[in-house]
Amino acid sequence: MKILYGITKSNFGGAQRYVFDLAREAQKAGNDVAVMCGGNGPLVHNLKDHGIRVITLPHMQRDISLIDEFRSLHFIFRTLHEEKPDIFHTNSSKMGGVGNLAARFAGTKKIIFTGHGWAFNEIRPLWQKILIKFFIWLTILSAHQTICVSRASKNVVERWPFVKNKLKVVLNGIEKFNLLTRTQARHALGIHEDDKLVIGTLAELHPVKGLDILFEAWDNFSRKSDAQLVILGDGEYHDTLLEYAQVLGITDSVMFKGYVENARQYLSAFDIFVLPSRSENLPYAILEAGFAGLPIIATNVGGIPEIIETGINGVLIDPEKPDTLFSTLMLLAENKKLRVRLGENLKENILKNFRIEDMAGKTLKLY
Repeated sequence: MKILYGITKSNFGGAQRYVFDLAREAQKAGNDVAVMCGGNGPLVHNLKDHGIRVITLPHMQRDISLIDEFRSLHFIFRTLHEEKPDIFHTNSSKMGGVGNLAARFAGTKKIIFTGHGWAFNEIRPLWQKILIKFFIWLTILSAHQTICVSRASKNVVERWPFVKNKLKVVLNGIEKFNLLTRTQARHALGIHEDDKLVIGTLAELHPVKGLDILFEAWDNFSRKSDAQLVILGDGEYHDTLLEYAQVLGITDSVMFKGYVENARQYLSAFDIFVLPSRSENLPYAILEAGFAGLPIIATNVGGIPEIIETGINGVLIDPEKPDTLFSTLMLLAENKKLRVRLGENLKENILKNFRIEDMAGKTLKLY
């Protein structure tokens, strides 16, 4: 098959990881694969390193601009007309909306859309949520099939008119990857004490990730524990979070490492992984931290409960609850045996139920 993947941005968040993994697996299976995306970020470089052709979309950006949307629509239509792919697989709300419409105009044989997260679940004014729901509904309608990466994601939209038979659940999956030793990872991150308690997260710096809640919990936790908080990732919320850390007076115990190439190899530096998101789908960061054998504290949102069961292989808490996060951090910090048990159980679950081979196989079958 000739497969063209489309995604709005070329950074390397969860949706980009998904496109990268699928493109590689589809290429390995003998298909002709290309990826269309905006910008010249890490996704582009990673794809080219693996010999996957990249088509740069010049006017695509996350912010809304009617002129740029029409330009993108025309560019995608022209590209589809020239490429004539058997499959056009769109990812992210912007690419799904504009790309699916262009594909319908171009007569593309099969249009697949993956919903990596529903933006109407974020904190927004009501009118914005209603508008976003309407456009996502149109995006699903314009696709031949829509992939939901968690059962929770499917449950949110399956009662909408005319979409139930278009929805298919295919859980995210990851490949096995190499981890640095604990000492190597810590030294690379600038931590030179092997016995220091290190709590970390790997996330795009965006309000939806709830890192301000983590900072509020850390304000209390750092007074009672000689620990280090490490944040791997970058994003639009960086300066806001840095200022908030300064206001709280926690900058001495918080490390902002920014975007780190192949960040998952450094997860072995952590003793506890935290993801206090306000909204999620099925985050790769949880899967990768689980593969690294880390105990995880995460919020009970989206598809996360499909990975973690409290007391069995991690701890789920309600979002927007810094006091609960603080007490949970204290619990795990004081009980190493519990941390080890939770981490081992979660790794077993990841290796069994969230494999890249299963994700790619089910997706290619859907094509």
